[in-house]
Formats: sequence, C-alpha cells, structure tokens
Amino acid sequence: MIRLVKPKRQLPISYNGPHRQLEFYHCWRPWLNNPWLNKLYKESVCYTERWYLELRKMILDSQWNHPLVYSITGDIELKKSLVKSTVLDGAMFRTIINDPAYPEYHISASVNLKKINRWCAFFVSLPDSHKTLVHLNDPLSD
Repeated sequence: MIRLVKPKRQLPISYNGPHRQLEFYHCWRPWLNNPWLNKLYKESVCYTERWYLELRKMILDSQWNHPLVYSITGDIELKKSLVKSTVLDGAMFRTIINDPAYPEYHISASVNLKKINRWCAFFVSLPDSHKTLVHLNDPLSD
C-alpha cells in the first residue's frame, strides 16, 4: 500500500516592511477611454472603473435613455473589452497574491482584486439588449 506523505505545513511569513501600490494595467487600455467619463472622474481612476461607477449609478437611477447605457447594451465588443480588462488584471493580481516573493504587494493586490471581481461580475451580468436591461431592472416596466 502506498501512503501519501504530506510535507509539514509552513507558517505564513509575516511581512511588516514597506508596502507598495500595484496599478491596473489592462483597465487603462485606450479603447476603453471615453471623453465624457474623463470629465467626470479624476485622472487616477482607471477607465474600467469609470465605466463601472457611471453605469451602475445610471442603472440604479433608472436612467435608461442615457447614451452610455445604450452603448454598453448595444456594443458587444465594448462589453467584452471591459470584461477582458478585469479578467486579465485580476489574473495578474491573483498571481502576485499567491507568490511569496512579493509580500510588499500583497495588500494592494488583495484590495484591487476585490474591486476588480465586483466590476467583472457587474459587466458579465449586463444583458446584451437594452430592452432586456430595462425590463429586468425597472419596476414600472411591467
């Protein structure tokens, strides 16, 4: 009989040194840039986050006729680009969190990963049709 011998579990190394900030990379892609959103948000807010914040606000406020709402429901490639930006940056943050060689980035990567997962879930959950979006979210649409 073969018995699996597990190595002794090592305790996580406690890091108390200087922490460093990680920046988004794919969420700053130029094709996600929107001049109207640039006027509303600081330069430090990445393009994907601008789309998330403004679209979420519009949907919660039932602003169905806004051009941004029409653009996200009518342009499948834009929606795919937003989802792709979150997936790629999320993979980068996950890699850094799982790599003990970079403990100075673990806190920043964890915070950013939590945000990016929220953005990704939002974009993925958006329907591909404006009519469907309105019907699912507007209580007065029935």
